[in-house]
Amino acid sequence: MICIQINWINLMLRPSRGRPAGQTGPAPLLKPDQIVRVLRLLKSRPRLSKRAEVAFHLSFYLGLRAKEISSLRWGDVFEGSGKVRDVLHLKAAYTKGARTRDVFLSSPKLRQVLDQFAQRYPEGRKPDAPLFRSQKGGHLTAASMARFLKQLYVEAGISNASSHSGRRTFITGLAERGIDLKAISVLAGHSNIRTTAMYVDNNPIRLARILKDVSW
Repeated sequence: MICIQINWINLMLRPSRGRPAGQTGPAPLLKPDQIVRVLRLLKSRPRLSKRAEVAFHLSFYLGLRAKEISSLRWGDVFEGSGKVRDVLHLKAAYTKGARTRDVFLSSPKLRQVLDQFAQRYPEGRKPDAPLFRSQKGGHLTAASMARFLKQLYVEAGISNASSHSGRRTFITGLAERGIDLKAISVLAGHSNIRTTAMYVDNNPIRLARILKDVSW
C-alpha cells in the first residue's frame, strides 16, 4: 500500500493554486469515491493525521467555512474534561456576516473523530487555546485553512476540489435527502434563504427524483 505523507507546515506556507485555469462557478461536489479517497489518505498520515481528520470532518459533516474552522477554540468544541460538547456555539467573530449560530455536534462519526482528537492532544485542553494552531502558536488564518483543505484534496487525487467543496457537498446532500429549505438554511448559516435555494433548486439529483415520481 502506498503511504502518502503531507507536511503540515509546508501546506500552511505553500501558495494556493486555486482552481484549474478556466474553471469558474460553484465549488465542485465531492463524489462518494472521492470522499473515500480522502478518508484513506487521512488514515495514512502520521502524527498530524487527527488534526487533518477533524478539519475535513468539520467541513464535510457540519458544512463549516474555512474561516469558521480556523477560528475555533478548544473550549468551543470540548468541555474542560475533554468531553465533546453537544452544541458548538459559533461566535459572531467566526462567521461570515458576523452572525452567531448553534451547530449541533450530534453526528456519531464526527463525535468519534473529535473524541480521538482530544485523546491525542491532551495538552491542548485550555478553553482559549486554538483548536488548530499556527506555527507561531496562534490561530491559523482562514486562508491557511483553505489552502490546507485544497491541498488535502490534491494529495487525494481530487485536483479540482476547493476548500468549499466539503461545505457544498454537505448542503447539497441535505437537499438530496429532502430536508426542507429553511432547515438547510439555518444549518448552513445562510443569512438569506435565497442563497440556500441556489444549492437546492437546480440540484440535478433532486430534480430527477421529482420527475421520477410524476404520473399523470
